[in-house]
Amino acid sequence: MKRSAQFRPSLLVGLVSSALALWAIIPSPELPDPGNTGVTKQQQEQIGLQAVSEVYKTMPVLPDSSPITRYVQQLGQKLVAVIPEENSWPYQFHVIPQKEINAFAVPGGPIFVNIGTIAAAQNEAELAGVMAHECSHIYMQHSIKQMKKQQLTQTVFGIAGGLLGQRGGFASSLGQMGLNISNGLLSLKYSRGDEAQADAVGAIIMYKAGYDPVALANFFQRLEEQGGSGGPNFMSDHPNPGNRVASVQNEIRDWPVTDKLHDSPAFAPIRQQATGVHAFTAQEIAQGAKDGTWSRQNRLSGATPSGLPQPVSNR
Repeated sequence: MKRSAQFRPSLLVGLVSSALALWAIIPSPELPDPGNTGVTKQQQEQIGLQAVSEVYKTMPVLPDSSPITRYVQQLGQKLVAVIPEENSWPYQFHVIPQKEINAFAVPGGPIFVNIGTIAAAQNEAELAGVMAHECSHIYMQHSIKQMKKQQLTQTVFGIAGGLLGQRGGFASSLGQMGLNISNGLLSLKYSRGDEAQADAVGAIIMYKAGYDPVALANFFQRLEEQGGSGGPNFMSDHPNPGNRVASVQNEIRDWPVTDKLHDSPAFAPIRQQATGVHAFTAQEIAQGAKDGTWSRQNRLSGATPSGLPQPVSNR
């Protein structure tokens, strides 16, 4: 018995040393090569700016001075910081005071998060998951790739090559891509393959930023199970590629174990503020777009950025 007792500490030390050595050689996940779409970064950013001009014309947007927007922007920059510069974009983060749960990204970097999404998240990691997912759509250039899949290659190059300022050019392409501005949607209907890839890439971004990647899948799954309260709208834009939780867990199972952040002291008060902001329904936003309410309101509040291209009239 004495011999066994004397042996155990050395055995424990050996096991710990072996575990540490094994952990040291397990590589951290790296972001994949986003590939080449044939459309330059500058061209994609131009397309994105035109889409942004449509957003500020057809949807209410909180000004950058809003504490909620500042929080979302700080959280967004924490996620963006882990993306290698050579594959990054000029990411922007904005908040739309809309009740329905949703978020969308446009080519070139702009991301918009509905305030209903902030209120629905149970912790900062879940909100970070939604934002990392949208960052991934931009990172992987899914919008442009979808346009090419839908045989809109010539439209892409036409827009990027100088049709941005022409009446009807961009608006007609939006219609062909299945975007429905009047209903408050400004994103392609991504394929389930795109969604699975955005989940996987988003998990890597979350992991590198210190968040629990499973929170991304948990948020999406909870919305799908709840059905109401904005879930259907969100899930129609973000189709479930399969068992999201199992897929993300399988993705991260071999990654080095680290402390995972689920929440921060800043999240709860911002979420509380989000629940108190006057938010609009999709129907109200559609009506306001028709009578020019949001274009005027965004200008008066200082939300509309300067230097945006002239938006195409949808009347």
